[in-house]
Amino acid sequence: MKLGGLGKKAVDWNARYGPDSLHTIVLAMRYVIVIAAIAFFLIWDGLYNHGYYLDQTVREMSRIVRTVTGAV
Repeated sequence: MKLGGLGKKAVDWNARYGPDSLHTIVLAMRYVIVIAAIAFFLIWDGLYNHGYYLDQTVREMSRIVRTVTGAV
């Protein structure tokens, strides 16, 4: 797959990095997007809601764990 444009020299990704490198980059970007979304949520919740939704999530997860494990 060759990528390039606007007067730049085309890059042959397969020859330069190997056939699986572009696929690896796409998979890595998925993780970057997920991490950025989680960070955005934490910042938003901390700034505008004083951690309300994070607090409620932790309380609910604790309740579920206690229910599943049978702990009181």
